[in-house]
Amino acid sequence: MGETERHLKQLALFFVAILIAFLRSEGGQKQDPDDLGKGRLVLTVEGVPHVEANRLKVRVRVLGGDFSKTYGKTGYLTLFGAESIPSKSFEVLGKVKLNNGRVFIYASYKDIKSLVFTGKSIRGLFMQRVEERVKDQEVKGLVFSYLFGESQEVLPFEYQASFFSTGLLHLLVVSGAHLTLIAIILRFLLPGVYGLLLSLVGVSLYTFFIVPPDPPVLRAYIMIFMALLIKLSYHRPDYLSLLLFSACVLLFLFPDYVSSYSFWLSFMATLYIVLALRHTEKIKEAISSENLYRVFMSFWTSFFAFFGTCSIVATFSLITPVGILLTPLLSLPFLLFTAYGVLELLTFFSLPSFPLEVLGKLILKLVSLFSFAGFTLNVPISVFQAVFVGAVGGALLYFLKNWWKLLAALPTVLFLLPLLL
Repeated sequence: MGETERHLKQLALFFVAILIAFLRSEGGQKQDPDDLGKGRLVLTVEGVPHVEANRLKVRVRVLGGDFSKTYGKTGYLTLFGAESIPSKSFEVLGKVKLNNGRVFIYASYKDIKSLVFTGKSIRGLFMQRVEERVKDQEVKGLVFSYLFGESQEVLPFEYQASFFSTGLLHLLVVSGAHLTLIAIILRFLLPGVYGLLLSLVGVSLYTFFIVPPDPPVLRAYIMIFMALLIKLSYHRPDYLSLLLFSACVLLFLFPDYVSSYSFWLSFMATLYIVLALRHTEKIKEAISSENLYRVFMSFWTSFFAFFGTCSIVATFSLITPVGILLTPLLSLPFLLFTAYGVLELLTFFSLPSFPLEVLGKLILKLVSLFSFAGFTLNVPISVFQAVFVGAVGGALLYFLKNWWKLLAALPTVLFLLPLLL
């Protein structure tokens, strides 16, 4: 079976998985699942609480309660009139809404009915260690967001705005880039097969014990796990096949992901990057220096990752094209920050925190500095239009080679440009 024929069969299976997931999900059952009403929930806190405008917000996980469909799901609790969380785990009576597989709970601090005393999770112990070791509050927010997958709201508002205007907000979302960097760093800590095994174990522990199991994390983990197993068997992974396989697995396990923006943003960014790196032999020949080629390819992948996701982003937010340039430019400080962060995780944050704080401060200052060059585009389009543009661009990327791949950006440009004029 040829490569193209194999990929087409895998793509057909992926479309079947999408259809089945839609039919199984609440979106395909023609009922309104959003407002579940008021009820009792048992929650455990997974995030860092932050207070704004007389309300406390925090990421939680639902352990039990009156709504069985919320069990085990990630939730976002808004607690009015509260300044702190009374316990790691507690029972609350609140208004509950379900959207894209996530639970949104709204309650007053007076609605907390009882406390549930449980031991701290591994993630909680690591985050407590960060609280003790990292003194700079701004860098602490960056560590929580970048390494632990906390909401960007743990950062001061000025830095949230800077990351958004520069198109670098995606760097704070734990996804394939994070897991890949961690796998590469661990891979070179030990020689040969032992390095691959360390990567396999390290990425697994990071995925299941350190960061929330969000769609981008799970999708990236399945891909990296399979790729490492294939390398351990002395074969070369086909990353397009692994991407389609990981997406099918997630849609089978979590059918609600079919309507999850984070799932599709992660999938399309990875799809465009994987396709952009196929059949680029003549580009490598045209760039004689190996180092220059690597620098160029960082901008090349950033360019196509942007075009893979911008049509989806346009359905609900603003587009920030300057991120195409700034993502590769800031890749070095983020790489160093990640490398030292991995060492800190391996040592339970027992190393001197000074390097981590210096690198974190440098990243925040650079993002703030570059925010002057940031600009946004408002190009509202429908979901159907975004799917069409993304699919056509992906097809062009698959069949075109070398410099001709740049034409894959044309559908997005031709579609969005008239909307801007």
